[in-house]
Amino acid sequence: MYMSKNKDKVFINTQIREDGKKVNIFDKVNRIRSDLKSLLPEIEDDKIIHMFSHARNFFYGKLHYGRRNVPENRLRKRELTPAETILLDYMMKNKLNPSTTYRWMIACRVPADIKEKLAKGQVSIMKAMQISANRKRVRESNTGLMMIEEINNIVRSL
Repeated sequence: MYMSKNKDKVFINTQIREDGKKVNIFDKVNRIRSDLKSLLPEIEDDKIIHMFSHARNFFYGKLHYGRRNVPENRLRKRELTPAETILLDYMMKNKLNPSTTYRWMIACRVPADIKEKLAKGQVSIMKAMQISANRKRVRESNTGLMMIEEINNIVRSL
């Protein structure tokens, strides 16, 4: 990610280069998703990120069963499903790095207000993902606190 300072303004590069031209990450991800919809129409949108993760791990040779530090598990390598194989072939034909493409997919999963700031260049990709993770964590902790409070009320009433 490139940041440059120009008198009081900070420009964050939220674009990628494609054929020598800058393209917005969201446009590129939407194009990839539409291509995948035509290749794999039966796959749901929420499963695509998991498929990208499996393809990435397989590409780097890290898709193993069980715990990593057990020597027997290193011998048993998990194979890709036919849909994941098609996805990996698509990425190789279009010269897409599986790890980078996976990160793009994760970055585009942030909430709409953060995505808007990201598109304007007000927030970096990493900061957007941190904000999204913090919101999720706060929401889960609030739910947990409410459950504990309800349990305490029930116990008091007994």
